[in-house]
Amino acid sequence: MKRTRPVLSVLVATVLTAGAFTALTSEAAAAPQGRACLFLDKQGAAFKGTAYGHVAWAIRDPKNRNHWIWGATENAEGDAYTKPGRNNGTWIQGGTWRQMRGEDQGKRALSLGRYDAYRCINTAGGDLAGAQRTYKQMRDNGYAIFTNNCLTKSIGIFRKYSPALSTAHLPTGYVSSPNYYFYAVLNKARGWERASSY
Repeated sequence: MKRTRPVLSVLVATVLTAGAFTALTSEAAAAPQGRACLFLDKQGAAFKGTAYGHVAWAIRDPKNRNHWIWGATENAEGDAYTKPGRNNGTWIQGGTWRQMRGEDQGKRALSLGRYDAYRCINTAGGDLAGAQRTYKQMRDNGYAIFTNNCLTKSIGIFRKYSPALSTAHLPTGYVSSPNYYFYAVLNKARGWERASSY
């Protein structure tokens, strides 16, 4: 009897420790995780025989991994400059990843027929409301081909969504074509996954 007591104590302690470890593991697994993705249309923004590319963006709700918000700036007037307040072709949608791809109907999609590739980065969390406020600012602040375009607006939305996306993770996109930024710049930035076919 005396020998079973220490053994029993060790077993109880082991079970309690295992339970605590399981609780910590499941808590870590359930921790909020955001995700930001950039989508590339390689043939977008063609000018004098050269395609400079076009990008769209998507961010995931860190509290609901099946919910995304996505959008793009399409340069509705087709000029190098659009005055603030005029239609610059900026739009937004929300739904599932399948809806974003157009596999489920009912949402404006990032068309599989248009976009060639995408790449993503995980974040510790994500501020959807802040990103949506920034989207509204971007929608209303016009368009400028080098400094206020589909790429710079996407970067602005990403940074508001996750302030942790500093310049090391998300370099500025001024005077950088979307095609060059998507591959050359993000290849050197921290945390971005490799480009995948869309």
